[in-house]
Amino acid sequence: MADYRNKSRRPKAAIVIGVVLIACGLLNLLGNVVPQHLWWQFVGALRLVWRVIWPCALVAAGIFLLWASKTGRLAGFVSTRAHGPFRRSLADKRLLGVCGGIAYYFGVDSTVVRVIAIILFIAFPPTMTLAYLLIALVVPHA
Repeated sequence: MADYRNKSRRPKAAIVIGVVLIACGLLNLLGNVVPQHLWWQFVGALRLVWRVIWPCALVAAGIFLLWASKTGRLAGFVSTRAHGPFRRSLADKRLLGVCGGIAYYFGVDSTVVRVIAIILFIAFPPTMTLAYLLIALVVPHA
């Protein structure tokens, strides 16, 4: 049965690595094909948008946490269940089960872990992408 799990994980890893390689190649191609002044105008526009999106994301996350605590969605935030070794979740999975596994391991609500993960993805995109992919590739399913 261990062989079956290892074989089923290999294509997923290849897909993730393939998508990352395609994205890097497209960005490199755009940098070489698009005239330099247009590229810098685009980057400048992204920086301007980023200065608006980041504060809005923080406000939205704060509003969500206030709403969730007011409506009782955080009632099960801390759990007293026994925690096993760190595994990716199959039951509480949106993308690759990383946030669900972290939530189960620490005994917190997975919605809160996902909101924190999104904030960290916005704040540190390359680092969080690498960390998420490494966890998805290295940590086995539950």
